[in-house]
Amino acid sequence: MLKKELRLRDLVQMQILLVVGVTWIGTAAKQGGTHLVLWIAAIVTLFLPSAAVVTFCVQIWPEEGGVYQWTRHVFGPLAGFLNAWNFGIWALLSVSNIGILSATSLAYLLGPKYAWIGESNWAIHGFNIGLFALILVICIVGFKIGKYIAHFGTFTMILVNALLVGLLFVHPHATAAHPHHSPQAPFSLVLGLPMITLLTVNLFSKMALNGLAGLEQIAVFAGEIKNAASAIWKSAWLAAPIIALIFILGTGSILTYIPADKVDLDGPVPQVLAAAFAGGGARAGIDWGLMLGRGAILALALAVIAQYTLIVAETSRLPMVAGWAGVLPEWFTRLDPRFGTPVRSIVVIVILAIIACSLATFGADAHEALQLINVTDAFLYDIYFGMMFLIPLVAGSRFGRRPSLLLKVASLSGFLVTVLAAGMSIFPIINVPNPLLFGTKIILAAVLINLVGALIYWRSRRPSSGGAASMIEAGTCGVRDS
Repeated sequence: MLKKELRLRDLVQMQILLVVGVTWIGTAAKQGGTHLVLWIAAIVTLFLPSAAVVTFCVQIWPEEGGVYQWTRHVFGPLAGFLNAWNFGIWALLSVSNIGILSATSLAYLLGPKYAWIGESNWAIHGFNIGLFALILVICIVGFKIGKYIAHFGTFTMILVNALLVGLLFVHPHATAAHPHHSPQAPFSLVLGLPMITLLTVNLFSKMALNGLAGLEQIAVFAGEIKNAASAIWKSAWLAAPIIALIFILGTGSILTYIPADKVDLDGPVPQVLAAAFAGGGARAGIDWGLMLGRGAILALALAVIAQYTLIVAETSRLPMVAGWAGVLPEWFTRLDPRFGTPVRSIVVIVILAIIACSLATFGADAHEALQLINVTDAFLYDIYFGMMFLIPLVAGSRFGRRPSLLLKVASLSGFLVTVLAAGMSIFPIINVPNPLLFGTKIILAAVLINLVGALIYWRSRRPSSGGAASMIEAGTCGVRDS
């Protein structure tokens, strides 16, 4: 049976780890001091509504599988399966850069002489296999160990952000003769609302969806959480203000040292550390900006590995839950007798992740192809995320608890922002030679992926499999309630 290893304190840290991504503070910094307005708008229109929807859904359906179960109950089994399918594909593509990220981080840490490591296919494949072997072991053992991996990832993430916050108030390079002068105001409401342009709207949508989505993901582990119905929604509301402060203060820290138009979107953290410790920071032959920049890269790489471990763990629960429902073979539902984890499901997901990592290295120089994959990946998540917001809008009183008018308004807000983000990603306004063709490719890819998912579902529902499906469904409650 599934083991309930997770408590509220674990969930809060896991929420922070899953949601926070420090590269997005660099994207937000491109807006200048009025980033504060966009962050507040994103928090009000999407982040808080997502917490409200999670609160509503998990109190009705505190079941292993999270959003998959919620959409299955409200929209039917096909919609539920396709939602899980979209999330699963997103997850596999999301972790496909683990080898590239690790090799690049190592090359940066060792210095210019070792730059070749970041471009070596052997190094990248080695990291892919080695790290996923480690992730496999952690996931099989389960949250008895896995929760501490998540704690470590969250700690390193918060440590880096705490350093950034400190640099808002302490300027290492400054002296009495040469005080620090910010290139622009790090926070600004005095300047009024930012000018509303397509670029501003595009930036807002990316900050909202890419930066602030993810509070719902913890619910996939509901069967492994003590007092899941209350712990999950409490963790969302406890983590939300911490996450919001990390994004807002981190963006302000960048603008304290770097002009908005000079922000490095690929590495904003080492960039700001190097700038903060420039000049007076290099003492006794030590370039503290460089050292801290390298330390931040290492810390963030470790945090991302912990984050990917959590993503693999949650993705592996979906085939198990689909097996309970008879959509996938019962083979996926077998739990390890010692650890209580879905070992077969975990092994399959890890193998698929390694394949995705290997495929990601081919054609790495084909910029538009990589961009197409990344945007399609984000679009699949938008589909999954948008369906979650529709639940309170159509659930009515069928499940014993009618959503309030305020919750419906919040759900509509979150849904519209998700649609906006999907539209801005499908038809980008920059960096694509033919936006219409690019958007058409993304839509066709998403349709094809969902048709494959629907084919898998329909094959599982053929009359010959009906008895097995019913038997598995009937036995599900005993597994979940154990």
